Amino acid sequence: MARLGLLGFANVGKTTLFNALTGLDAVTASHPFSTREPNIGVARVPDRRLEEAARVEGSAKVVPATLDLLDLPALARGGVGLVGPFMGRLREMDALIVVLRAFGDPSVPDDESGRDPVAQAEEITLELTVADLEVFERKGERLAKEAAAEPGKRRQADAVAAATLLLSAGTPLRANRWSEEERMAFRDMAPLTLKPTVWAINVDDTETSPSVAGVESVVPRGDTVVAVSAKIEEEASRLLAEEREEVLAALGLGEGALATMVRAVYTTLGLISFFTIGPKEAHAWTVEFGATAPRAAGKIHSDLERGFIRAEVAAIGEVIEAGGWEAAKKAGHMRVEGKGYVVNEGDVLLVRFSV
Repeated sequence: MARLGLLGFANVGKTTLFNALTGLDAVTASHPFSTREPNIGVARVPDRRLEEAARVEGSAKVVPATLDLLDLPALARGGVGLVGPFMGRLREMDALIVVLRAFGDPSVPDDESGRDPVAQAEEITLELTVADLEVFERKGERLAKEAAAEPGKRRQADAVAAATLLLSAGTPLRANRWSEEERMAFRDMAPLTLKPTVWAINVDDTETSPSVAGVESVVPRGDTVVAVSAKIEEEASRLLAEEREEVLAALGLGEGALATMVRAVYTTLGLISFFTIGPKEAHAWTVEFGATAPRAAGKIHSDLERGFIRAEVAAIGEVIEAGGWEAAKKAGHMRVEGKGYVVNEGDVLLVRFSV
């Protein structure tokens, strides 16, 4: 389960987006810094394939994949926002979602954020870079002294020194290519500017084709930029699924913020979905792209990874078309794969193991 931290300036709609993604009702207000403590929630990953597979299999229970969300108090311009005391929590996240304001609303002041998402993106990038610089400078000074007495720490010290130099120039760490050894040297500092990041531009609900090009031009290459209308999405999240789809379609919002953000997060983190299905339960899981079958089995339960023998595999589209797992096997769609098998997007797995 991926852990995502939401951050942004005051009154950008950060908590509104959190509510839209989780279906919760965390308090929002028109005055700045209404979020005083972090909000924690879970976003269920929508996947029609899972629902259809459960239908044809007759599964008694459907369990979607999920994302853990942490909505932090707002960051104030100048780096003195309430996010400061919670910076450690942010460093624990697998990825960041930065919310940028582009909407206008007379009832929601924009004094603390402005309505220029490009300017906000530049400033937040700088704030996160400065936060990392402080950590790397402290670590670098200590490592330099240790490396003088222990030559084995010289490579780690050199990596931290190179990162410190980059950060001191106001450049986030994602702007550079780092070797696996260098990334290992940074691991205990959990640098914010090395975390995969999705930039969510919160636009007016009347803006049907907002541009993301401006923000894409100022954030590190490879970051994902999406546009959402958090207010209308929050309202739609409280409707039944069918009604929600109708409302989003009528407003020209397509699949909605949840599906848009999930796809952006999966792309940014390099995640894919695989499934386990049966009469008792149809379950979606996430694993990193390129993961082997034992690694995927470990997402289900650690015993399955330790005792992995083989996996029976079929594509979920074939399982649905055949009318269920056993029918897919009879149709010849199932194959047996060993420990070296790399799991594909949409695989259905039945893991054989011993303990």
